[in-house]
Amino acid sequence: MIKTMMKKTKIIEFIKRRFPTDCNWTNGNCYYFALILQSRFGGEIYYDVIQGHFVTKINNEFYDYTGKINFKNRTLINWNNFDDYDHLQKNRIIRDCIK
Repeated sequence: MIKTMMKKTKIIEFIKRRFPTDCNWTNGNCYYFALILQSRFGGEIYYDVIQGHFVTKINNEFYDYTGKINFKNRTLINWNNFDDYDHLQKNRIIRDCIK
């Protein structure tokens, strides 16, 4: 538990120290921020179908540029499995948001 708490603190500190300015991380560049967090801390990238937003799941907690976020009552799909959910939507997301 203490190790998990320390990791949460490190993630929040990393975000605040390295990214003091929002470079549209929550409005168009959320996929790239999720990649940054995944690269630094591991975890998996998820897509929130309702909000149209990428987040990173690290130790059963979700993070984006704003820090730790609560995603109760959301439809979060693991990006690696999104083809199974809706491959046409995945293609649109890649075309419109990632490329």
